[in-house]
Amino acid sequence: MKIKFTWQYLLCFFCLASLMGITHELVHHVTGYLICGEWGYKTFNSFDLAEGCEEANPNSVWFATIVAPILLNYVPLWIGFFMLRSQKEGNRLFGFSLIFSVIPIMRIVFNLLGANDEPYLIRTLFGDNQLAFWLMNLVTWLLIIPPLVLAYISIKNRFRILVFTGFLLIFPAFVFVFVGIFLENLIVEHHFLSDTLWGMPYLVLLAELLSYIGYYSLRKHLWTV
Repeated sequence: MKIKFTWQYLLCFFCLASLMGITHELVHHVTGYLICGEWGYKTFNSFDLAEGCEEANPNSVWFATIVAPILLNYVPLWIGFFMLRSQKEGNRLFGFSLIFSVIPIMRIVFNLLGANDEPYLIRTLFGDNQLAFWLMNLVTWLLIIPPLVLAYISIKNRFRILVFTGFLLIFPAFVFVFVGIFLENLIVEHHFLSDTLWGMPYLVLLAELLSYIGYYSLRKHLWTV
C-alpha cells in the first residue's frame, strides 16, 4: 500500500485523530455521568467526576477510567489491524490511518511514566504494586505492537521507515500539541470559551464539531489509495 500525502488526506487524518482524542475524554465524561447521576467536568485531555461521586460509588467509579481507552484506543487499533488484512486497498488505508489516529505511542510512553488511565486504574485497584504495574504495561504492549508491526509491513512507499516514523511520532505529536496543549491552555490559562454545557467547555464542543465536519467532508481521502 503506497500512501499519497495529499493535503486532503493529511487534514482528514488530523480531524480523525482530533476526534478520537476528544471523544476519548467524552466517553470518560458520559460514563462518569451514568455512574454519578450528574455531570463532572472535562477538557481536551482530562476529566473530573462530579463532586462526591468517588466517595458515593467507590466500587464502580473505576469503570469511568478504563472504558475510554478500551473503546477509543484498543478497539480501534484492532479494527485497524483487521482492516489492514483486507484485500481492498481502500480498507487497508483506512485501517492504517485508524491505527495511528489513536496515537498509540502515547499509551506506551505515558503508561510507562504512570500518567495514563491504565496506571491510575492499577493504583486504584492494587495500590503501589510493581507487579501489577508491569503486567499492565505488558498487556498494553501486546495490544499495541501487533497492529504497529502490520502497519509497518503494509507501507510500500520508498522510505518506509520515514513514513512509519512520521505516523508514529510526528503527525500524532502535532495533533497532541495543537489539541492537547494549545487548545487546552486556551481554556485553562486564558479561559477562552470556558463556560460549560453539560460539564464541557464551549471550546471543546466547537473543536469536536469542526473536527467532525472536516472529517466528514474529506473522509473519502482516507479510503483512496
